[in-house]
Formats: sequence, C-alpha cells, structure tokens
Amino acid sequence: MSQLLNAPEQWLRYMPAAQHQRQELRLVESAWDQLSLLSSLSLLSSRASSGGDLAQARRDFAALSADLMRGLASEAFKNRTDDLVARAQVCIDVLVRNLFERTADIGFFATDGGVADYLADPAPGLRAGIESRLREYASKYTVYGNIFLFDTTLQLCASLHAVPAAGGELQREDDQAFLSSVVRGDVPYVEHYAVHGFCGSTEPTLVYAQRVLSGGRPVGVMCLAFKLADEMLAIFGSVQPGGAQGSDVVLALLDAQGRVLVSGDALQLPVGWPLPQAAGAGVQVLRHASRRYLMAVCDTQGFQGYRGPGWRGVALLPLDVAFEESTQDDRSALAGSFAGSLAAELSGQAELLSQELREIPRRSASIQSALERSVWNGLLELNQLGTGSGAADVAPRELVFAKTLLSEIGTTARKTAQAFSGALQDLYGVVMQSLLRDAQSRASLAMQILDRNLYERANDCRWWALTPQFARTLEAGAVGCDKATAVLAEINGLYTVYACLVLFAADGRVMAVSQPGQAHWVGTVLDEDWVRQCLRLRGSQGYTVSRYEDSRFYSEGPTFVYAAAVRAGAAGGTAGGADAAPGASTPVLGGIAVVWDAAHQLQSILDDCGVGAGERDALAFVDAAGRVLRTSGDGQAVMAPDAVAAGRQGGRTAALTGHLYGVGLARGQGYREFRVSDGYDHGLSCLVLRHLCERRSGAPAAPLLATPAVAARIGAEHRAQMATFLVGSHWLGVDAAHVVTAAPDATVLNAGGARAPFQGLAQIGDRVYSVVDLRSVVAAGPQGVAAPRTTDPHRQMVLVRVPLEAGGAREFILRVDALGAMLDLDRRDIRPVGMAGAGSQRISLIDAVVPVPTADGSAGQGMLCRISAQWLEQCALGALGDEPAQDVDALLAAA
Repeated sequence: MSQLLNAPEQWLRYMPAAQHQRQELRLVESAWDQLSLLSSLSLLSSRASSGGDLAQARRDFAALSADLMRGLASEAFKNRTDDLVARAQVCIDVLVRNLFERTADIGFFATDGGVADYLADPAPGLRAGIESRLREYASKYTVYGNIFLFDTTLQLCASLHAVPAAGGELQREDDQAFLSSVVRGDVPYVEHYAVHGFCGSTEPTLVYAQRVLSGGRPVGVMCLAFKLADEMLAIFGSVQPGGAQGSDVVLALLDAQGRVLVSGDALQLPVGWPLPQAAGAGVQVLRHASRRYLMAVCDTQGFQGYRGPGWRGVALLPLDVAFEESTQDDRSALAGSFAGSLAAELSGQAELLSQELREIPRRSASIQSALERSVWNGLLELNQLGTGSGAADVAPRELVFAKTLLSEIGTTARKTAQAFSGALQDLYGVVMQSLLRDAQSRASLAMQILDRNLYERANDCRWWALTPQFARTLEAGAVGCDKATAVLAEINGLYTVYACLVLFAADGRVMAVSQPGQAHWVGTVLDEDWVRQCLRLRGSQGYTVSRYEDSRFYSEGPTFVYAAAVRAGAAGGTAGGADAAPGASTPVLGGIAVVWDAAHQLQSILDDCGVGAGERDALAFVDAAGRVLRTSGDGQAVMAPDAVAAGRQGGRTAALTGHLYGVGLARGQGYREFRVSDGYDHGLSCLVLRHLCERRSGAPAAPLLATPAVAARIGAEHRAQMATFLVGSHWLGVDAAHVVTAAPDATVLNAGGARAPFQGLAQIGDRVYSVVDLRSVVAAGPQGVAAPRTTDPHRQMVLVRVPLEAGGAREFILRVDALGAMLDLDRRDIRPVGMAGAGSQRISLIDAVVPVPTADGSAGQGMLCRISAQWLEQCALGALGDEPAQDVDALLAAA
C-alpha cells in the first residue's frame, strides 16, 4: 500500500470533493497574481504592500496548496483502503472463528454413543431413529446443510437429508479416497473443501469429518456439511453499512491461489473467477472486467492457534465511485461531531493528522500571520505618511490607491484563509470520518463475535442434554457417576470456552461435574433461578440462561450459565420413534448446565477487536444498566461516568478525563435464530472509544473588525487612528502614533531582573526589547490559556514607542494573539471609562471603548477597548508592580 501512496495526486481525479477544493484554491492563487500586478503600478503601492512579502506569500500559498491537496488525497485514500481492509479482515476472521467451533463439533459428535452403536451394527430398522437424532442435532446447529454416516465399507448408512446422486465415476472415486483416509487417520478432525459426490452437488462443499470408534475400533465415518455460501452471505451483509445491496463494495472469499469461493456480487465477481493478484495479502489496484478496482486482501489472524483452510477475505471497490461523498449516516455523524465548540477544538488539533501532514495547519497559520502583519505595517506606514511632515509630498490619489490595494490584500488574505480553512476542515473531516467509522466497526465486530459465541453455547447445552449417558445417570440417581463425569470432562476438553459443565437432577442436586476442582459441589442441591427455569422447559429446543452474575462454579467474576433439560427418552440412544428425539411429553430427569468462561472469552474478544488501536483507545462490554463488565485498552477512559452515556445518547464524540474521543456503540443484531427469533436478549453492548486528542480549551476568538465606511468622511480635527489587535476574545488598541511596527512572534527569553508585567526579552531586527505578554495582563476567565514562552505562529509582536512625561521615549513589545484592523475612528465615538473594581491606586489598563462593526457583519458591533496611555507610560517606567490581571469582561459589562 505504501507504493500506492507515493503519488497521491493520481487519486485526485477520482475525488470530487478534493477537486472542488483544488478549484477554490486556484481561484485564490489567481487573485494573488492580480494583486501582485496592481502593486507594481506605483512605487508607493509597491512599498506599502511590501511587494517582496506579497510575492513570498504567493509562493508559500502555492506550495502549501499543493501539499494540502496531496494530504487530502492521501488521507482520503488511506481512509478508503483502511475501510476495505477492515471489511476483508472481518469477513475472514469471523468465518475462521465459526469454523473453529465446527472442529469441536465433529470431535464431539463422532463420539456420540448412539451414533457409535448404530454404526457398529447399522440395522435397517434403526435408520429412522438415528436420522431423527441427526435432525435433532441440525435443528440446534443450523449451520449444517447435511450430516452423513458411513460404515467402514464406505456405504452411506444414514443422512440428515436424502440427496440426488451427483453422478460421475470421478466423484465416486474421490469420495472413496477421502473417506478411506478419514477411516485410516487418527486426527481430531478432517477439514476438506472439494467436490463431494455424496453431498449431491458438482460444486465444492466444505465438510468436517471424523472416524467413529466403538470399543476402540473404527466403525465408520461421520461428515458434517457446512453451509459455507449461506454463512458467507450473512457475514458479507453484516459488514456492509447499508446491507449487502446498499454498498458499492464487493466482498468475496478466496482460496490460497486467489480463486473466488463465495462472492457477494456474482455479476461483478463470479464464483470460480481467478484473481492471481490476490494470491497474497495487501492493497493494490486491480483491473477486472474492463473496470479498475481498489482491492484489499487479508489473511486471517487466526483464533486460538486455528487458522482455517488457508483462505483469504477480499474487498473490492470500483475506483470511479470509491471517493464519492460519504453515506448519509457518515455525513450526519460527522456533522454532529463538528457541532458547536467541539468543532473548533477538533479542527485545531494537528495530532489528528498523520505525521507528514501535521505541519500543514502550522504553515497555514504562519503564512496568514505574515500577510496580516505585512498589511498592518503597510497601513501603519501609509497613515504616518498621510499625517506626518512628508504628507504634502504624497499625492492624495496615490495614497488612496495604496490604501485601497492594502485593503484588498487584506480581504484576499481573509478569503485565502477561508479557502485553506475549508480544505483543512475537509482534511480533518476525512480523518474524523475514518476514526468514527473505525470505532463503530470495532464495536459492531465485537458484538457479532459475542453473539456468534453465545449462539454456540445455546446450541451446545441443548444437544448435550440428549446424551444417553446423562439420562441413564439421572434415572439411576447415581451421584458422582464416573461415566457421566468422564463424558463431561471429554466435552469440556473439546470446548475450551467453558469453565465447567454440570449435570443436575430434578431436585437440583449436582450429579457430576467436568472439572475436578469443582467436585466438592457434587451432591449439593442448587437453588439458582436458572435451575428452576431449566426444569420447567418444554421440548428439546428450549434452553435458559442465567443473568450475568456470579456463579458458585466460576471463580473469576460474573458469567452466563446456559442450561437445557435432560429428558427420559434420551436414554434410549438409537431406539426409534420418540425415544431418539425426546419431546415435551417426556418426563424431565434434570438438566445440564454449561458455565461460560466469561472473563477470558470477553477479554479475548475485546483484545482481538482492539488490534491496531492506539494506546489511549478503549473497548468495553457494558450491560443493560450501563455497568462496565470488561475493558481493554485505556480502562480509565471507558470507566469515566459519562462514557457509556455518551454512546447511548447517540453522540459520536465525547469529552472524557480531559481528552476527546470518538465513540462507537453497538448492541448487536443476533445470529441466525439467536436473539432474532428465540426471544432471548443478553442485554450486552460494546462501547469503543477512539482517542482523538487532548482537550485544550481556550477563550473564544473575537471576529475581525471592519474598517468603518465613514472613515473617509471624518474631518481631520476629529480623526483618531488606532492600531488594533486581539487578546483572547477581547479587542484592544493603541494610538497608531505609538506603534513602530509589528513583527513575527519570537521566543521570550528569561530575564533575571525583569519586573512585572515584563516577562523577558525578545529580538526584533537587530535590537532586543522587553516583552509584555498581554495574556498575563488581561484576565482570561475560566477558559483562559497559559502564555507560552515558545513561538506561536498565530501570535504577533507589536513594538510600541511610549513618550514619557519627563521627556524622551521608551520602546517595548506587546505580545498579542492576532492583529486586527488599522482603524480611522471619530474621536466623538470614543467613550471614556474606568476599570471596574480598580482601586484608587491602581492604574487602569483600559481608559476608553468604542463600538466598531465586525468584518462580516454577522456579529453586529464589537467593543474595541483602548489601552490607557497612562498605563503604557507606567509600564515603560517599570512602575506597575506585580498586580492581578485586569477584568476586561467586567468593564464591558458595566459599559
């Protein structure tokens, strides 16, 4: 996949949203070209617009635009391929877990006493009874299409369903060779995918086989035919966002050579079609049937050492639709995630991006700040030219042209910022969409695995209740029966998901257990609710499940206990009629309970579904009451009180323990009849938290101030020129005559003897000046942020020259968050104020306010606060002392 990402630009032609963003950026670049031409029309215009700065900004924006498009393409490509890999991985891993259960099934069923007795002497009169028993088995394990019993001469003695002859000498010869190898073999199971004539089909089938022993000698072969196509279509549908028919993704199961075994779309990818490119795992572009596809191929991760038949999962997506707009669900989730204040927090977090893209937001901010500073300084210089001693040497028309040009540069800079902001928002959106989808898919996968796991438990207890030995033990009242104990132990050895198996009588007395460590409970009368419910069950299809709670048979916390009733007819073994298939009218002798190893099984599911997640990601199973049952990953996050509530309220993001997380929550949809039509619901859900970023709240930024339209009509005697800037959410300004220049932010060096409010020293040009960080002077409120000494591309430094009453002037730096407009104001609009709450001896930071329209008009009027000339002088003299930050919000409220 890394090779595919080496040239992400090649994917832009398939990405309509990215093409739209590229067009927007190209229009902005064209505007800069026009401004560069206009700035060269006169010397004053070129000087005021800092032609060199303008040209550099144009080059920087062009380079950033190219990098941003590459980043958008690479993230969109990675997002799509990650999604394909996840789907292909789920397909093969869920199948392998299912097949793992089949290897245990054949191992147990081949030891069934009734089957062994029948094959030892397959009298024709007993066939109806044994086939009734096979139907009992298949009614519980609905994953099997047919079951076959062969004797040692390889003749079919019984089957679940009669099948037509497949025909052909070749199939018969192959069947003979296969069955002979099973009879001669001594392995726990045989897994065989091939054409089996006894299955009545010329197409390959997946069969699990085992030889059957009676008295230590082979008496025949049992074969279980697995419903592979049926199972795979269910898996395909479960991993498609809109179901198998609602997605452009084509899913398939491949053999080791890349040949299609089962396809989710036979028209695009027929069964039997060879895909040589899919002979190994990976992501690549595939040309198939005159169409180009993105293809992801995955090997299984295995389960408890079992890796299945060596097959692979594949997901294909046509390139012409691969990068179309998200589904409605994705768009809704993304819109919800980027709502309100959370949007600003997420959009400003560079750590959401890949390492190679994290510099893009910083570079964008740095270029924007440089342009704002260039325009600000240009306007400052033009104002000084228009009012200074050299004003007569400047043609009014040229001065107006230069100011207009700078104003247009400022407007274009804002449009450029908006264009880049939109592109960055799309970039963050692609990343967020991927993280949110990943969280939800992990939660859904965990629940799918859990439901399939518990489906098997519901089947196992009902089938094992038909074991003849259990009925005989209960009828005899043989407490501690060695034969029953041996059968329970054998079953438990095959099925490692159980902590213990328990056989109990109709009065609740424990007759036998599978684990020696639980033998002290033999003879004890059980009083649990699930025991009473089990003894009231009607029919062999019924089962009961305990609440998720502590059990005397399990020492590692709460668990589920599944139980089914043992009836008198089960002791008949292979006898015909009702004896082989006990029904509701048969007396209940007791029951068998299977104690699920919940701690290890739940943990295994969470750990497997958490593969590839980050250190701060978390997964958990929770119950219907919202209690966390088991966690994987960052348990501190998932145990936060609001974590479960965030998922249950439908939120896709949550703020927890000082961090932001993407949320995925799934309840599961059941599997086959389990939790679908059998009336049972375990009430569990899976919660997944994908760590997004650390939460860094700051004061809301104020919108930009507009230059009032009436400024040109203000008489010279009433005109006041003010240089403005932003500190948090506050607009501040000083008389433009006091400002020397604006400079890029620089690191503030510690100065041992610096007195408050000075924090240290910084360099502008060839000189070093003392620095006052206005964040330390203006009270920021509860969402305030600490003033860093390191450079920040968003911030600026304003060099001021303050005249002293005693004569002369002193220069120092005001460190601000951003530059505002350079304003021409009417002095009659300036309202003198005093700092609210300030003591009589305290110099007020603010001495006047003036209402000013905002740049876009959407926020009405803003309040500009003028910094007091007296405060500036006292600051320059070092006479302020270490005073608390002043509350500008209180001042504005009073004003």
